[in-house]
Amino acid sequence: MVFFILFLLLIMFQEVKIADANSFHKDYLSKEKTNAIKGIFVILIVFTHFSQYVKLGGIYDRPYLSLQKHLNQMVVSMFWFYSGYGMMEATLRKGFGYVKGIPVKRFFTVLLNFDIAIGLFLIVGWFLGKTYDIKIILWSLIGWKSVGNSNWYIFAVLVLYVIYFLAFFCLRWMEKRRELGCYIGAILLTAGAVGFVYFQMKLGRPGYAYNTIVLLPLGCWYSLLKKPIEKMVMHNDYTYAFAAMCMVFAYCVSFVYRWQHGIEGYTVWAVSFTLMVVLLTMKISFCNPVLVWFGNHVFSIYILQRIPMMILQQRLVNHKYMYLIMVMVSTIFIAMVFDYLTGKLSSFIGGLFPKRAVKDAV
Repeated sequence: MVFFILFLLLIMFQEVKIADANSFHKDYLSKEKTNAIKGIFVILIVFTHFSQYVKLGGIYDRPYLSLQKHLNQMVVSMFWFYSGYGMMEATLRKGFGYVKGIPVKRFFTVLLNFDIAIGLFLIVGWFLGKTYDIKIILWSLIGWKSVGNSNWYIFAVLVLYVIYFLAFFCLRWMEKRRELGCYIGAILLTAGAVGFVYFQMKLGRPGYAYNTIVLLPLGCWYSLLKKPIEKMVMHNDYTYAFAAMCMVFAYCVSFVYRWQHGIEGYTVWAVSFTLMVVLLTMKISFCNPVLVWFGNHVFSIYILQRIPMMILQQRLVNHKYMYLIMVMVSTIFIAMVFDYLTGKLSSFIGGLFPKRAVKDAV
């Protein structure tokens, strides 16, 4: 696996741009730049899920296994953060007009595409001799259960969309005081997300299903506080270095205690990691078109990658590196076809809802 990580690093540092002294990349939160970062992490997610289908070990796998253990759930951290940031930016620009579109533009689009993917998993499972109880199938349609697919993230996304919609509904009566309404909404969203975390804990859900959820509200708060943060951090290289050292210190300390203080300790570590990546992108810009492409297809890659893993497992399990190469190639092809077809479907549905553009929301 170490060769795949080295290849990923090679891609990352191709066309990388480092800002000059006392200057910064002002577009570090642009769609292209954030897609490149998401591309890095979605590739790491493919590696993580792949490791569940084979037995990794030996000198060429140990460095990757150490990296995987270190990162843990941080492979999804930037998806949450960028999603929260993007939603808040849209809310600040469009107000309640954006909020009222969430049920169709966000919730319904994600749910529809996810259920189409569930149908594909059921078909593949049937050919592989796997059948599921009707209750499991029904629960899988909202991401609560799984039929071989990754599910917890989509379930959490759908719930957070509902919480966001309810939290910012106050903008309906606060358009003239939109910024204040956004602060109120952010407070309610944060409270709702924290409540959702503890609710899942009480139900006995696995930690990975909830321990990064608060990073979406973090993205919202960053959007609201971006101007004063940038004014302070981007003043010059000294202020930037001081902020970076503080964040690295917070990261190192919280990493040591991340498992010792429950969800609260893990949350501090997750926040530190996320903000450390944000600080890094202020100075270093990753803009490789390959990474941007992966970032543009996060949903389909994340959801569909297990299909080739399931199909090829029995045939190539003894050739794990060839197995991974074929999984990557197959996932890219399936994602392209899936996004093309669901894009056509979204255009058709968009025609049924005038002035409501349906687009990828993850």
